[in-house]
Amino acid sequence: MKTSDCFRLALSNLRENPLRTVLCALSVAVGAGALMLIAALGLFGQTQVEVSLQTLGVSGLTVYLDGYNGGNPLSVQTVNALEKDLPQVSHAMAIKAKTGSVHAGSGSVNAVFLGVDEKLGEVMHLKQLAGTLLSVQQADFGTPVAVVDDVLAKELYGRENIVGRTLRLRMDGQDQYFTVAGVVHAQTDALGGTLSAFAPHLVYIPYACLATPEENADQVFVQCAPDTASSAVGQQVERYLTDRKQLGGTVRVQNMSGMIETVREMAQLCTWLFLAVGAVTLCVALIGVLCSMLAATHEKTGEIGVFLALGAKRGDILRLFLTQSVLLCGLGGIAGLILSGAILWFGASVLPPDGLLTAALLTMSVACGAVAGLLPAIRAARLSPVDAMRK
Repeated sequence: MKTSDCFRLALSNLRENPLRTVLCALSVAVGAGALMLIAALGLFGQTQVEVSLQTLGVSGLTVYLDGYNGGNPLSVQTVNALEKDLPQVSHAMAIKAKTGSVHAGSGSVNAVFLGVDEKLGEVMHLKQLAGTLLSVQQADFGTPVAVVDDVLAKELYGRENIVGRTLRLRMDGQDQYFTVAGVVHAQTDALGGTLSAFAPHLVYIPYACLATPEENADQVFVQCAPDTASSAVGQQVERYLTDRKQLGGTVRVQNMSGMIETVREMAQLCTWLFLAVGAVTLCVALIGVLCSMLAATHEKTGEIGVFLALGAKRGDILRLFLTQSVLLCGLGGIAGLILSGAILWFGASVLPPDGLLTAALLTMSVACGAVAGLLPAIRAARLSPVDAMRK
């Protein structure tokens, strides 16, 4: 039997019972469409988690003293020595934090002021929108300049680029005036709408404006050298500070890179779980296709006997019913993917259907159609010509 004849007969068989064909194709369409929607939403959620983690700008290690008792501080000099003595440490920056408020004209917002130095760009991955970050001279001399986020800029001035504007920062009950040197993308937005309402804006200013280099730093951000394990570097940093510096407190090291990687793995796991739920829907649809094909082979028993009596091979019968099943699932898969793609496109323009994902799901639908039709096709091919014609 020629391939064209096999294809034509398969289409003819599908047209003979249009109601059953439509219902089976509809079940496959629902399964494939649901899998497409779940996969797209899961991948979108995973992408949003990745973007949020990058927006936070924190990676590497964070170091602080637990129970500081007034002994040797975790000072800027100690941090500089740490960066110099440990080749596994790419950059290290001491941070001093204070809370207060930012005033401009009649507007004011609460904020956390972070004292940093010129290594801010290397230690924290900030998306710079306008201006510059702190320079070496500004950090060394404590020049009253500030780096703010775009949300704060829009709240106070109604626009993003406010480089050169003057802000009045109130800390410890005193007012100080700072010039805006740069604007970065807001980090607290990554915490979500509810949490960011409680988390104030972050304003970066020179460390010397908040504390002297000899004072204890609240925290130290450490970026590990490329191709080094952050967990191993964390142990080296802890031993270095504990054994050589004898700091006045217990050294604590948090592996932020490890925590971020854990969040990524959890997001991926959730995506796979969503896909498994969608696969169950498709499997239910394939059971319906299997039942439909079994019924079709039973109804076509007499015709199968005639084909075999006229010289058709058992392989021809097998190909005929496999083609019929593949066509049924292929048409249903195409309909389901078109419908789900339309929902994603019109319902939320931020979730366009992925071409690779669509092709993969369509291929899966066709392959599942072949699997669902295999048993009925084998059963039909094994019929005895004489017995089939009698039935």
